[in-house]
Amino acid sequence: MMLCLGGSLREGSLSTAVLEHAAALARERGARAALYTVHDMPGLYRPGVTRPDDPGVAELRDAVAAATCLLVVTPVYGGMVSGAVKNLLDTLHLFKGDGQGALSGRRVVVGAVGGGALQGRYEYQPGATMALEIACQNLGGWVSPRHLELSELMFDADGRLVDELARDALRTAVAGLVAPRTTEVGA
Repeated sequence: MMLCLGGSLREGSLSTAVLEHAAALARERGARAALYTVHDMPGLYRPGVTRPDDPGVAELRDAVAAATCLLVVTPVYGGMVSGAVKNLLDTLHLFKGDGQGALSGRRVVVGAVGGGALQGRYEYQPGATMALEIACQNLGGWVSPRHLELSELMFDADGRLVDELARDALRTAVAGLVAPRTTEVGA
């Protein structure tokens, strides 16, 4: 199952639209997909206060445990990941065990959706995706070196991803995540 994990608090956010589109693409390929966003958490993760069995936290644990791969997408705020998505990932540190992070054994693609720059320049998306990559690696995930770095200019007024190259990058990312794993040497 592919888990689409997002960190936007805004209704109608473009980063959530990307996750919804990715989930639909995964289902078209015959994979199961689920969406979990900060809206599903009951509150902020607070070290020493938040407990693994808290409602929402247990749901997050179960969603991650059921996933074989994840797409983690953040909106870009102030040039970085949203504090909400970082807090969501911080919550996963509650589930370290036996030297394994919560994302151990899982493929991960990270992405950022931010303010558009003209002529294909992206000022902040690389910093946001690098921060997500580091956070997901610290949780044991295998993070693809190919990040999704999207501008709001790639979407229409209704929040649909209309840029063909961006749509192709998302299709490629989803296909790579839900593809069967090979365990044979040289496969």
